[in-house]
Amino acid sequence: MPAHKLTVRPAVADDLPMLVALYHYLDKTLIDLQPDFFCEAPRDQQAIRDYIAADDADYLLAEQDGTVAGFVLVAYAGWTPPFSCVLPHRYANLCDLVVSPAYRRQGIGSALVAAAKRWARDRRYEYLELDVLAQNSEAIALYEAQDFLEDTRRMRCML
Repeated sequence: MPAHKLTVRPAVADDLPMLVALYHYLDKTLIDLQPDFFCEAPRDQQAIRDYIAADDADYLLAEQDGTVAGFVLVAYAGWTPPFSCVLPHRYANLCDLVVSPAYRRQGIGSALVAAAKRWARDRRYEYLELDVLAQNSEAIALYEAQDFLEDTRRMRCML
């Protein structure tokens, strides 16, 4: 069986319908993992267009044999807070990552994370950070395999 050709490229405006479709899978996962916090709702397409057009962000699309299989959204986050006890660092945020269910467990998520890291390195950012739901064990395993380490823990108390 021949190897599949995987490429990663920045999204363009014509990719909007595919990005919206892929967000459906991400949103479903969020709802499944935290149904008391997330709900089904239409994605703000203007926000997606804004990221596509931004100079300091990119949707990076993974295409397998010419078919979009997933994406990662990576964006400049800024500088660390200007507190005297915090060392100054410029960094990027891995905002969203999703792989279509039909393409999971084929290394596409790893390729997207690697592309996001290259994107940040190419811009001379010092690190890449992300948030992940505590219940999303598959994503956590992916990120840990790509050298991400837990550095803070956010907790929530519903009132």
